[in-house]
Amino acid sequence: MNLSFRENKISTNQLIRYSILFYWSIFWLFNIVDKAIGGSLFLWVGRDRFAQFQKFFASAGLESPIIANAALTVAAALEVFAFVFCIGALIYFLLKKTETSRAWFFVGIILTLITFTIFSIGDHVFGDRFELLEHTLFWFLTLFSWVAFNRLENTSNDEKLSISKKQIVVASIVSFLIVSTTCFSIFDYNKNYFSRRTDALSAQEVSDNIYKVSFPFLGGSVVFEKTLEKFLIEYPTKKINHIYTVPNPLRLKKADGLIFYIMTEEKE
Repeated sequence: MNLSFRENKISTNQLIRYSILFYWSIFWLFNIVDKAIGGSLFLWVGRDRFAQFQKFFASAGLESPIIANAALTVAAALEVFAFVFCIGALIYFLLKKTETSRAWFFVGIILTLITFTIFSIGDHVFGDRFELLEHTLFWFLTLFSWVAFNRLENTSNDEKLSISKKQIVVASIVSFLIVSTTCFSIFDYNKNYFSRRTDALSAQEVSDNIYKVSFPFLGGSVVFEKTLEKFLIEYPTKKINHIYTVPNPLRLKKADGLIFYIMTEEKE
């Protein structure tokens, strides 16, 4: 199949192969950025991988942070090498060096499969079934990407497709409107609601010496810590005895919809 545009013919098979290489390059790039940031910043909501790995190993009785950090270093190294070989394959493909690109992408695929295999084993050990499903799907997607990348090279190009100038203009306008709306929504949320991830919450008294706090969407550990500080300032005569969560999403790395209760007593 050929896509003709302004006298230039670009194989649609080649476009799909470009897309496969581009996807995995961006995929690993964002994973590396997520580990480098290690949390949430303006316009970026990441996950604290150090805390996640430490929690996993602590649940198995390995509480030393050195072990968790070493495991995270190995995982990060695999992701970095996978990114290097995927982006290298994309560059060589753009330079029309197909065989070299295939060789680089093969190494990237192998590193990707190894990474997801290790993650899946860890999911079994630590009992994280949701992550296991995610990593298993990515494992098969990786294998499918390699098969598709090679099969598309040998596909016949008998059928021809053409895109008119009018279609390109309409598609560009629609895409621009969708992108603009999405960007506006993202910036509007960060301007008006991002503070939910950092602002302290007010405790509501529900009974004698019992106070309830309801987390907002994406409220995390910073909100929890600042809320306790605010509570102690607002109630200087109270002493916190216990804190109960209902349900228990903090251990599941999810604070959405979290409700916790502060049990107190009067200071002597």
